[in-house]
Amino acid sequence: MSLHRKIVPDLGHLTTEIVSEIDRDKHILLHMLDLHREKVSPMDLTTMLYVNTPSTEDDFPQDPTELSNAFLRRLWLCNPQARSTCCKVPVGDYGLDMDEDSQCAINPLDLVAVIYMTTNSFLQQEITHRMLQCNFAVPLYLPPVYPEKKGTMLLYPFRGVLGQWKSPSEGTIMKNMANSRMPFLSAVRLGHCGVSKSRVLNCVLGGPHKLNECFINCGMDGGQLPRVLSDGLVEICWNLPSGDHHDNVFPHPVLVANLRGDAANCEKQMSLLCYTSAVLVVFCGSFGAEERELLASWRENTSHMIIIDCSLPGVDGQENPNEKMKQRLMKDLEMPDGTMLNGCEGNEEEIAESLKDVLGRFIPYLHTANLVGTAGMASDLNIIVDEDEICRVAFREVEEVLSGMEDGVSSYLENQLSLQGMIWKQLCELEKEEARNQQHATQSLRGEKENLTKQLLDYKLTTAMRAFIGALCSLDTTKRAFFLSWMRVKLEVMQLDKLSHLRGTNYELMQEPCIGLEHFLREMGLVYERYFRGPNSDLYDMFRLPYVGAELLLYGVPLELFDGDASVFPMNWVYSVLYEVHKQLPKFSRMRVLTILGFQNSKNAEILSALFGTNFPKRGRRDIKGAYMLLLSLPDNLRLEMDCEFLMLISTEGLNRQAGGSLVHDIEMATFVSGLSDITLVDLPAEGQDETKSNLQIAVNVLLCTQNLERKTTFQVTSEGGGMDGKIMSSVIDVLNTGQLPNESQKETLLTNEIGDVSHNLSSSLNSNSVTSQNDQIYSDAVLSLKKSLLKMFHEKATYGQPTCLGALMEYMCNLWEKVKNGSFAIKFGDTGTADAVIGLCTNLAQGEKQLNEQLDSWVQGLDSHITELKESASQNGQEMNSDGMLAILKNEATTQINTERDHIKSSLWDYLRQENIDIALVENYKENLLKRADLIQEQMTFDVVQKLESATIRHELTIKMKALLTSLEAALEVRLRSLLKTCKNNDSVIEDKELEREFVSVWENIPSNLKDPPLETQEIFARMMEQLKKNLSNRGIKNQNIRLQNANQLNGFKVKTSHFALSSKMKKTVKYNKNVAQRFANNLIEDCDKRVSEKLWHKECYSDSYMRELLSIVDKGLEVLKSESFMMNPKFEVDIKEYICSKAVESFQEVQEILIRERETKERFLNESKDRHMLNFKYQFRKRDQCQKAAQSFTNLCLKPTAEDFIYSSLERQIFNDMLQNKNARLYSSPKKFHYGLLKEMLLKDSFENFHLYLQSHESFSHKSIEKFIRAHLSGSIMIEDRREQRMHQIFDWVKRGINQASESSRGAQTNVRLLLEKVCINLESLGKITMPTQILKEPLYDISTHREHFFAELKESVSALSSSISQEFMENEDVIEVPDDLPNKLQDMLYDRVKGCDKRCPFCKAPCDLEEKEHQVHEAVVHRPKGLVCYTNANSTTLSHNTCSADIAGQNQFQNRHTGGKSLPFKEYQSIYPDWNIYPEDPRNTGAAVYWRYVFMRYNSRFAQEYKCAPAGLPEAWGKITQDEALQSLREAFHITE
Repeated sequence: MSLHRKIVPDLGHLTTEIVSEIDRDKHILLHMLDLHREKVSPMDLTTMLYVNTPSTEDDFPQDPTELSNAFLRRLWLCNPQARSTCCKVPVGDYGLDMDEDSQCAINPLDLVAVIYMTTNSFLQQEITHRMLQCNFAVPLYLPPVYPEKKGTMLLYPFRGVLGQWKSPSEGTIMKNMANSRMPFLSAVRLGHCGVSKSRVLNCVLGGPHKLNECFINCGMDGGQLPRVLSDGLVEICWNLPSGDHHDNVFPHPVLVANLRGDAANCEKQMSLLCYTSAVLVVFCGSFGAEERELLASWRENTSHMIIIDCSLPGVDGQENPNEKMKQRLMKDLEMPDGTMLNGCEGNEEEIAESLKDVLGRFIPYLHTANLVGTAGMASDLNIIVDEDEICRVAFREVEEVLSGMEDGVSSYLENQLSLQGMIWKQLCELEKEEARNQQHATQSLRGEKENLTKQLLDYKLTTAMRAFIGALCSLDTTKRAFFLSWMRVKLEVMQLDKLSHLRGTNYELMQEPCIGLEHFLREMGLVYERYFRGPNSDLYDMFRLPYVGAELLLYGVPLELFDGDASVFPMNWVYSVLYEVHKQLPKFSRMRVLTILGFQNSKNAEILSALFGTNFPKRGRRDIKGAYMLLLSLPDNLRLEMDCEFLMLISTEGLNRQAGGSLVHDIEMATFVSGLSDITLVDLPAEGQDETKSNLQIAVNVLLCTQNLERKTTFQVTSEGGGMDGKIMSSVIDVLNTGQLPNESQKETLLTNEIGDVSHNLSSSLNSNSVTSQNDQIYSDAVLSLKKSLLKMFHEKATYGQPTCLGALMEYMCNLWEKVKNGSFAIKFGDTGTADAVIGLCTNLAQGEKQLNEQLDSWVQGLDSHITELKESASQNGQEMNSDGMLAILKNEATTQINTERDHIKSSLWDYLRQENIDIALVENYKENLLKRADLIQEQMTFDVVQKLESATIRHELTIKMKALLTSLEAALEVRLRSLLKTCKNNDSVIEDKELEREFVSVWENIPSNLKDPPLETQEIFARMMEQLKKNLSNRGIKNQNIRLQNANQLNGFKVKTSHFALSSKMKKTVKYNKNVAQRFANNLIEDCDKRVSEKLWHKECYSDSYMRELLSIVDKGLEVLKSESFMMNPKFEVDIKEYICSKAVESFQEVQEILIRERETKERFLNESKDRHMLNFKYQFRKRDQCQKAAQSFTNLCLKPTAEDFIYSSLERQIFNDMLQNKNARLYSSPKKFHYGLLKEMLLKDSFENFHLYLQSHESFSHKSIEKFIRAHLSGSIMIEDRREQRMHQIFDWVKRGINQASESSRGAQTNVRLLLEKVCINLESLGKITMPTQILKEPLYDISTHREHFFAELKESVSALSSSISQEFMENEDVIEVPDDLPNKLQDMLYDRVKGCDKRCPFCKAPCDLEEKEHQVHEAVVHRPKGLVCYTNANSTTLSHNTCSADIAGQNQFQNRHTGGKSLPFKEYQSIYPDWNIYPEDPRNTGAAVYWRYVFMRYNSRFAQEYKCAPAGLPEAWGKITQDEALQSLREAFHITE
């Protein structure tokens, strides 16, 4: 397919086969994409020239038929949205079952599959390269469209893919990815899964810090749509380590494959993946019999398998039925632990982390594979591989050409591409030297030239070149295309392999040159040059080479126009090739030329590819230096724009290749190609200072040399680094622009754009050959902007310059080469003095412009505060400053600052010349332009800053208005928010988001604004003023007048003409006087109208027809006054003066309307931009404050309420207890000893044996019963206790309020955690009231929220107030009686017993209680010891109750024996050896007071005790019988020291 003919593939007829062979959905999809016909041939590389060239915008596809072209166009721009299937008419009436809510027509995966199905191998190769560069997964296996056909494995598209990664041991590695061996990981889905397999893989490959969208998934736009063609597709991508362990996913490079669709339906694909994969990852949706059988068969054929269980989890409380199945399956499949991952919960990030951990353990030990080996396995499995027999034949031809290269590139170049050696270079240099010194050429120079020519003529066609030329001369164009492609791939692979073997060896060996296809094409051209200089029998058939070259050029293969290494234009070869092209082009074909100057490391080949879809040689590591040409056929729309049919593209590579070397050859080549061009694009790379200087020297010298050429080229600058070099080069272009900057008429247009616009910043992340480069939207937009600019420049060229036909261009090439060869330029190629001077001056200009820009930007940024200060200052002086006055002050300040800086820039130019000691004569011709450039900077900056000032003043006024609007809005929203919170609180209801949105909208739509009546558009004002003017003239009887309003810029003042007077007033004698009178009248009338217009403008009101009628009324009244003069005016005067006044007025009103429109647009934009934000904030605030409200309520109910009630009601027990201890009971229960005395006294007075017996048996039990009787007697009947609940309530709530206030004052910051606030409240309450708060509830999630401190405390106080009111209401309802709780007696009994129980130790002999009251005493004492017979002790060897007391026994000689003595008898006197913690005083026979009490009791109930203990009564002394009750009571008082 030739570029000069736009051959549209024959669509062919619709076949019935398609309808019958593919199902309905596939047919509909192909119809949607306009691919439903059988095309003669698939799309190839030349298609890209038709797809890319016409487009200057990233157009949104109108319908699905444009999706394929949009995909290719965006992909060539490295646009991240390349796979998008959104279009304006997504599905239409096609009938495909798609999501109606989606703008996507089809699933993006179907689009990718269709593109690969409808393109040939060469376009697939380019698509694959760019998709991998954008980090998109690419197809490896294409399923068949037709059911009876076979699927295809793609290998050829990957042949040219290079990958670069970093190895810890080997450093940076670059290899061909089709041949590189690495672990092959495959992921498949079995059954239906609730987990997105592709999204999990993206999470795995993205690493911890990157968003990865390599694989299309259901979470992406269009990914949720059903797949029609892509089920069964296998995609692959690579994950290559970058050397940064933080970003590395795996330590080694891996190849990842992803099978689309259910693996159960993809037998061929699964066979291939099982045999080649190191790890097979299966996302399993169920574990039925069929699934288990498939898993077993796959496990047999793969090395490692990881199963991710994506089945549905079991119902709550029930065991997952798959658990046992999985355990048995792991055992049957012999899978190691950790290879069955749980994905039932559906958390894809967690699944990805688990999968990454397992793979990380496997990868270092996995076997490796490559795509070439995979293709061999595919062939064994009867899967078609895309490399057919023609491809293999071409590969064999390439191997024949490159035979011997394995011995070294240098030797190969010397033996097989020998024409590019030193002979040719020296000969070319001598020819140029001879041409430049024709008059002084020496005999030795001629002799040396003849010698070199003779050596050149001795050349014999080498084996490699014979094979190369033979392959290119093949009539099979497909085989020739494969041959050229294989040449590129094979050269790259061989040299990369050689480099990898040399890594770590001698550095000099690694510096061996790298060659590419362009070296062979250059050699072919040199063979023809050799043939042209002297034909011989060996080269007899070389005449066919120009035809072959023309065929290549027309097919899209760039040919070398200028040999940069020899610095020569191969005139015979290029002329002959272009002549063959000329013969094939239509007659009278016209063309224009675009050249791009590419320096060392420039990406100009990539830029041209993105602009026009071309495939120029990319330098990479290859040693390329030259200029290459390509002829591009223009589409119809551009032919009209550019006034030509063809565009010749010229790309240079390798300028300034050797830093610090001679620039002569570089300048020669750049001058030659620029001289041919209509537009020259200077592509400045991102380099260091040294390279930048040399690049600028070359570019500026080219400008200087091409200034006086016949063809005038326009220079454009692109900068890949975005540095100052672009600005400097732009300044140089302006300064050297034919000695003159744009004239005044052009200046206005120029001023509407930034000066820097001439420099397009194409900085991009796509500066790596690695397959893991990221796509870049900014780069895509920049390329489109550059393309639009170039086409605009070509359009301007078409308006004043004629295009060139190819024949004339060929002739001009030859003439220009003679000029370059002769050095016939005003400046010598090696002389950079003028260039350095201009560069230095323009650097100063650029730096001055940058500094001024920075100063103004800084000043403009602070304008808001500056305007506020000016207004405050005017207000303090009693003045009112409007926006016009403010703008005038600011303009004056800015102008002063800019003019000062402009003068500084001008002075710095001459300072630079003096400091650098530069001859001013070098730049004398450009002095005026330099000064004009400085003035232009000043004008540009002034224009820009005025725009910014106007925007700033309007913005400041709008800000004030917007703040007021925002304040009212926030107030209204706050009112509504509180209302909703109150409703939610009172009704204990939940408000959904939709209800909140409705509430918000109801508030938002009621915002007071002036947006209901929009200002009139300019055209509408113009029309309405014309209508009013016509109506006014018609009413005054003036009709059929040709009325037209002029632009205010075209008005040069109103002048009264002779034609304005009536015939009778045109007398020669009076006409002059009449004119003066009429002119003064007109001036005054116009002035009055201007004043009235100014008054209207002052208020900045919208235009109204009444304003126009008012103006015309003023004119009408004035005309009535004019009638009193001696002369008469005809109707034309009235029409003209009204036209003039209306023309001025319409301009003024339009300015106001534009301001009002901008203000309205700003308001609308502000409201539109802030609406969603405010709605989100409204919902957020409601949720937060509702949560805060709930937290406050919960804390009040669950923590404060129980605490308050406990505090209030716990005092009831204390009140009763205190009441019981009042009066006579106070003494009895004041201490344990007095209580004991009271018990003994009460028993004595009641004189009941049962009481005495119960007391003696259990002192504690008797005490409890006594206390219980006392309490019940006290509580019997209706006992009224003083109600102090109100007081206690006020006390506890006062503490609560103080605790909240203290917490509020001690908290910092507006936003605080609720739990921390409440903990502070609890701590404060506990410290204030000595109460314990149940703080364990604060651990609940409800309180773990951050909220506004003031809002929360307000809610808490409100809840506390409600609680206080609630409790108070309860008191009011039960204000008469206090109900006694059922458990109150027990509580009081325990309280009273704890008060009087004393020590719980008993005498070891008589069981009398210890009466000591000191706490923690070590030795016990009883006040009254009793006869031991009272507690069932008998005399020794007798059944008679003993009447001895402990005190008496100690004083006597009696002994005791018990379990504590170990069966031995001990004297009572030695009791402390056994009982050291007791102190028993001996009885004094003269004072028996303490014993009298119990003697009286024993004497009275001796027989009863004996009967109770079943013993004989004690033999008591007679004296005991004489003791009275009073004496017993008195002895008790004495013993306890009680005075009654």
